[in-house]
Amino acid sequence: MKSICNKIKATVAVAALGSMATLIHVSSADAASFELDWLGDKGYSAKGQFSYDDNFLGSIVTKDQLTDFAISFFDPQGTLLQNFNYDFPQPDSSFNFNFDTVAKTVLQTGDFDTPNGFDLGIDFAKDVTGLDFYTYLNPDQGLLTAKIFLKDDLSPEVCDTYPNCKLDLGGKLTATAIPEPGAIFGLLIVGLMNRVLKKKPAST
Repeated sequence: MKSICNKIKATVAVAALGSMATLIHVSSADAASFELDWLGDKGYSAKGQFSYDDNFLGSIVTKDQLTDFAISFFDPQGTLLQNFNYDFPQPDSSFNFNFDTVAKTVLQTGDFDTPNGFDLGIDFAKDVTGLDFYTYLNPDQGLLTAKIFLKDDLSPEVCDTYPNCKLDLGGKLTATAIPEPGAIFGLLIVGLMNRVLKKKPAST
């Protein structure tokens, strides 16, 4: 009886591993997806997501290589301020986004219109206006290093009450990889296999 149970368990294990390998192989051809998070110095925040084709791994992904991009902004109490959902392609937009696929980092040390900065802007989506979200660098105005700005479309970057002339600034926009469906399913299979193989066999 024990021998038969062991054979069944071994067969299940091999089949599961084969299925997992197939799923992982299939998912490797899919787009890489990342979650976006940002928290400003005053408590405003943003959450979003973007994707690009795996063929661009090992390079800097720009707006031209993205397949989708969405982001939402919240006030310090967690109330939704605005959603942006980008439609591709949109070459006339000032949208600027650059992602290092090796370091898995959103580039944000440069000005809003440079390859090391980003700008989601008020024309980020053609049908939505109201918020600006971008990196800004201006030594002439005392901004020696780039900062992330979240503001409405009427507020200046620098004012007599700086930085209180905008909603928020500072913080860092971070990207976290979203596990591919095949990998998630594979982990579930491994966990299930582990429980089955460790289960004490019934006494005979």
